[in-house]
Amino acid sequence: MERLPQELNNQIFRKLKSIVEVERMTPDQRLEYELSLSVERDLSAALDTSFEDGMEKGIEKGKAEGKIEEQRLIAANFKKQGINIETIAQCTGLSVEEINGL
Repeated sequence: MERLPQELNNQIFRKLKSIVEVERMTPDQRLEYELSLSVERDLSAALDTSFEDGMEKGIEKGKAEGKIEEQRLIAANFKKQGINIETIAQCTGLSVEEINGL
């Protein structure tokens, strides 16, 4: 253990200390402890799931916004080339008003 970095030694001793503390608990204390760990794990899993769901929704929203922005750029380029506004609207899915605002 002398060869291990100090932080790793500290982690090992903290883990051993927590194991000893759990082993010294009465059956009622241990049951309460295990239940609290179960609740903590459930909450952590729920938070992880919510975070992942939020990330997926954010990515999808970003993709949709990027696609709309790409359509606007295409429409602006077509407009600069003098292509008919109605034709641009049909090709890009943008409204005539939106294309006129570009």
